[in-house]
Amino acid sequence: ANGATVTGVSVGPCIIAANLAGNANYNAAPQRILSFSIGMTSQSIAFSAAPVILVGGTGTVSATGGASGNVVTFTSTTSTVCTVSGSTVTGVTAGTCIIAANQAGNAGYFAATETTQSFSIGLAGQVISFGTAPVITVGGTGIVSANGGASGNAVTFTSTTLSVCTIIGATVTGVAAGTCTIAANQAGNANYGAAAQATQNISIGVAAQAIVFGAAPSVAVGGTGTVSATGGASGNAVIFT
Repeated sequence: ANGATVTGVSVGPCIIAANLAGNANYNAAPQRILSFSIGMTSQSIAFSAAPVILVGGTGTVSATGGASGNVVTFTSTTSTVCTVSGSTVTGVTAGTCIIAANQAGNAGYFAATETTQSFSIGLAGQVISFGTAPVITVGGTGIVSANGGASGNAVTFTSTTLSVCTIIGATVTGVAAGTCTIAANQAGNANYGAAAQATQNISIGVAAQAIVFGAAPSVAVGGTGTVSATGGASGNAVIFT
């Protein structure tokens, strides 16, 4: 006690004695005893700001408990959406994650009432990464490749320069010499957002041509004969000297 203010130190019976001194005219009063119980104190848990977590990512939850000194422990009540180990939360699928916090009591404090914190597990991003560009000439073909994100959806390819190249599946065909641009896309799903479109530039080179002679003519002195030859795909005439 401090003056008339009593402070509870621990649970149990508290006995306060009251005394009154006498003076020249009055005897000291008989001591009086007041007995009452010091009860247990409640505890409460307060969460800090919720973390920002995406599917496959992690974040930390924190909470302040009561004065028992016992640690605040966390569990996930939505384990299909998120899990928690210690205070580290991992996003499993997109949705609402609910984390429950508890704190045990002791001889002077009741266990805290369970408190929950809800927050969203967001869609994870995806990134497309092209492999090495193929070497392609006009009329030739090559294969493009790219790795996408974890959605499991296929990376699809399109040509944005159809006058220079075309593509079917992952096979690029050179149409004309120049810069061929291939665009790659990957769709999202319930847990992953669609990947940002990525592009790869491929130089379509000039194709080679070869000349093949036909059968040699039979020509005598003073006579004539005709030579023939097949050229490449340029469409230009084969000339003879």
